[in-house]
Amino acid sequence: MVEFEELLNEDLDIHALQQGAVITGKIVQIGESGVFVDIGAKSEGVLPLEQVLPSDLPRLQVGDDIRVKIIKRAEGEFILSKRAVDFEEAWNKVAQCHKDNEALDVILESNTKNGFIARAFGVIDGFVHKSNFEKKPEIGGSYKAYVLDMDRRERKLVFTRRAILREEQTRRLEEEFSRFQPAMVVEGKVESLTPYGAFVRISDNITGLLHISELAWHQVKRPSDIVKKGDKLMVKILDLNPESKKVSLSLKATTPDPLSVLLPGEELDGTVESIADFGLFVRLANHVTGLVHNSEISYKRFGHPSELYKPRDKVKVKVLNVNVDERRVGLSIKACEQDPWAEIHTKYQLGQVVEGTIVHLLDNGIVVKLDDIFEGFVPIGEICLERIDHPKRKHHTDETVNAKIINIDTKRRRIRLSLKALLTDYEGSNVQAEPKGPVDLTPTAGKVTLGDLIDTSKLVIEEE
Repeated sequence: MVEFEELLNEDLDIHALQQGAVITGKIVQIGESGVFVDIGAKSEGVLPLEQVLPSDLPRLQVGDDIRVKIIKRAEGEFILSKRAVDFEEAWNKVAQCHKDNEALDVILESNTKNGFIARAFGVIDGFVHKSNFEKKPEIGGSYKAYVLDMDRRERKLVFTRRAILREEQTRRLEEEFSRFQPAMVVEGKVESLTPYGAFVRISDNITGLLHISELAWHQVKRPSDIVKKGDKLMVKILDLNPESKKVSLSLKATTPDPLSVLLPGEELDGTVESIADFGLFVRLANHVTGLVHNSEISYKRFGHPSELYKPRDKVKVKVLNVNVDERRVGLSIKACEQDPWAEIHTKYQLGQVVEGTIVHLLDNGIVVKLDDIFEGFVPIGEICLERIDHPKRKHHTDETVNAKIINIDTKRRRIRLSLKALLTDYEGSNVQAEPKGPVDLTPTAGKVTLGDLIDTSKLVIEEE
């Protein structure tokens, strides 16, 4: 009875030790030709060394349990494989990582077309495209990767590192952004130029925009006039947004504002840059451009600034005002010249008879041009002996007339004339002496306007 049971158990053991079966045995001997494993049969199983992963060989010890797969049975001897067991276990792990979307470690084994052969869990080879690396990777190096595609039956496996690259880039960006703050001055390198500015790299992963308006304090037409690709320069961080990954830079902010050193009242040399209907644009040093309004161009009378100046003419100007916020500079040419009103008595005196041309006929009088600088006003009561309701009853524009000077007011910059004083022996009590005492004739930025010559309400009242 006992012999029958032993034969039955032996038959069951033999049945369990079929080809393809995975069993647990015990290492009984390690030799140069292989590892002998007690698998419970009458004969020991043989585990060839090539059926063991090279990384596992140093760890094998006599007496250790070991899981193996029966490859075949030949001449009563079982041929075993630990590699086959590891291979199946590795596929199970890969499948689980793919299911859980979990990263695993792969080792690059070799180069192949468009990429690399990468090994997972020491036994399964897959493909990873070269675009999954920011720079050329090292063969033999270990890298994190995800399973992009797998087919266990076809033994097909593809890895991807794109999500890992994004994660690494995000982490590096966060670290780099933490090193910068607005108002910091940093060194950068011009990477590219556009019509609206330049892109400047200030770290490995951060590139900022240097807008054309921030290239220089003066107006810039083309960024290439200021910087070139590859230029290294110091720039100031105006603003940075880690969320949008945007950085605004300034080159001009690293140099003093040339407008801040201009002082009202100082005289400077300049060059006429352009001419407008309302005045001249004059270029000063450091690319500063200011406006000389028509009222500040000359004491002479003119219709258009181009009658007196042309582009590239050299001029001396006085700074009238500086508005740094609005980037405006007011200049004056005539403020650098001798005020003709300071010497008017060398040319015109009270009682002097002068010749002029009528330029305006107003309701209360006539404006007469005496020369390129001075004009005189004839009140309506000084036009003729009889009362008239409008000067056009007696005169017309462009008419040449003779008149007597009856008042010179240097403070208010006015000359009053009389036509009727020449019609008879009229001695006119309206001939007035100039007020005594010093008169402030400091060169001014103010224009001698028609309104300055005519105080309409007072003139009519005074004559009546």
